[in-house]
Amino acid sequence: MTFDAAQALDEFFIKVLPNVAATVILLPMFLMGALLTDWLTAAILLVTLPVAPLLLFLIGKATAERNARAWVELQKLNGDFKEILSAVTTLKMFGRIDAAAGKLKLTSEKSSAATLEVLKLAFVSSFALELITTLAIALVAVTLGLRLLAGAVEFEAALFLLIIAPEFFAPVRKLGVMFHVVISAKLALERLESFLVSAPVKVAGVEKLKLPPEILLENVSYTYPLKKVAVLREINLRIAAGKITAIIGESGSGKSTLLKLMAGLILPTSGEIFFSELPTSKMQRASLFSKIAYLPQNPHLFDATLEENFSMFNRLDTAKLPELLGALDLNLELFSTQKISRGQLQRLGLVRALLKDSPVILLDEPTANLDAETELKVLTLLKKYSSRRTIVISTHRAAVMELADATIEL
Repeated sequence: MTFDAAQALDEFFIKVLPNVAATVILLPMFLMGALLTDWLTAAILLVTLPVAPLLLFLIGKATAERNARAWVELQKLNGDFKEILSAVTTLKMFGRIDAAAGKLKLTSEKSSAATLEVLKLAFVSSFALELITTLAIALVAVTLGLRLLAGAVEFEAALFLLIIAPEFFAPVRKLGVMFHVVISAKLALERLESFLVSAPVKVAGVEKLKLPPEILLENVSYTYPLKKVAVLREINLRIAAGKITAIIGESGSGKSTLLKLMAGLILPTSGEIFFSELPTSKMQRASLFSKIAYLPQNPHLFDATLEENFSMFNRLDTAKLPELLGALDLNLELFSTQKISRGQLQRLGLVRALLKDSPVILLDEPTANLDAETELKVLTLLKKYSSRRTIVISTHRAAVMELADATIEL
């Protein structure tokens, strides 16, 4: 929104201000030339000149609210239009393209109506300006013609005045044509002023994080909605940065819940989670999520191509994908001919998490459904990619505990 406002102001400075400067410079020059040639013509030009701006002011005042409303609506609809177009790939992936097409059609119709409303107002103002300037020039021409016939003015002087009369009103006519640019700039300036004077929201940015971060939990408790007993109660943990940490414990002890809390998918009932001394509750959510790769026990396979599932709507690293698939004995062609097993789905989820290349990787039982040979390949791959990453794994498997640099029991 602020970018569009700045662009509207840019058009104002490029198109309108030069014409204003030309008007200020040229009008006195033409008027002085007319005055030195014939004072009566100069008087007609001077008297008729304020009529055009006055008429524009009256039209603008009469339609100001209507024009501003139409212009704001047009800007909003254009923003919606851009947003839908930018999300076409995602909408197609989730099978929502038909609903989006209906909304896009409705948005287009509203945008056309709003555009027509603004153009009507611009046309009225331009027509009124053209009419008054044409009448003023005609008045000068008729007056000079009658006086020329009566011998009250010389031919050379009359010809000179007829030539400069249209040029005298040209800058004013150009300003009238840019009526909509002035309105757009006025509304853009109001939006920018509102943005600049508004109080800044004090939100910690993850850009200040020391990566990979240390994860600290202070008195963290969590109770699921409609439940009375807390799954986690006043947990205090410190997970070292750049290390592999295994979370162990009996089933139901809250290992998966703990990973969801660290991933930001759920918020603690009480307590706070810190990433490198920054509380996650005050971080920008989208930016925080971009730093975390989370693999649940049952990864979801979207109704899209495997490449799109791997990329998760981001740019796919095609160079790294074959390496990861080969390390885990996965073949894309195999998935097109047979149903994916739970173990294969877990490995696909792991590939997706590693392709995200995040400094924090949270894995929930990544080897639970794998045989010992495949588990070893998964752990070898994790060890290879553990450099400069904080990896937290909930597990029951002894091999994962042996891989970990530290083990925490719930």
